[in-house]
Amino acid sequence: MKTKYVLLSTVLLTFIAVAISGQTTRIVKTKTVKKENDISNVMGKPVYESTVDSLNTKVWIISQKVNTEMKSTSIGKTMGKMKDKNTVKDTEIKKAISSGTHYLIFDVTNILNKKEVADTSAKVEVVSPTKKITSVNLQPMMNHFGGGVSLDEKGEYLFTINLNVGTGYKTTQFQYKVK
Repeated sequence: MKTKYVLLSTVLLTFIAVAISGQTTRIVKTKTVKKENDISNVMGKPVYESTVDSLNTKVWIISQKVNTEMKSTSIGKTMGKMKDKNTVKDTEIKKAISSGTHYLIFDVTNILNKKEVADTSAKVEVVSPTKKITSVNLQPMMNHFGGGVSLDEKGEYLFTINLNVGTGYKTTQFQYKVK
């Protein structure tokens, strides 16, 4: 009976020793993979974000001063060199980016397939604090839309973005305060 316990203990200790020696002693390092050409990686937190009908929309509004400063960084220079088949003429893009007091960036992603919405057009309507209405056609750029908007009054602005997705319009509405 004692030999049975000794044999069982020996086998058990052997299995434990094999299991311990079989484990890796190497430390595995991981790093976050960033999606290239994703505007979120460059811009940070959006001023507005929503998900409706499987479309995730994000909006950033930056001053032209900040936009100019970003162009002088290495990321801005890289983005300036990129070409995309969905972009319009370079002069129209430069005009759209530099017009107005602020630059609006509109990013739309289909959450079902994680791809940017293609073959669309977007237009933004801005209502100022004094109820003046202006509209701007947003230009397709790389994987988002962008355009210059004039926010020269202080106070609460109402933005309505209409995205033409072929089967109809998707509307996004939000408020933004200029201090």
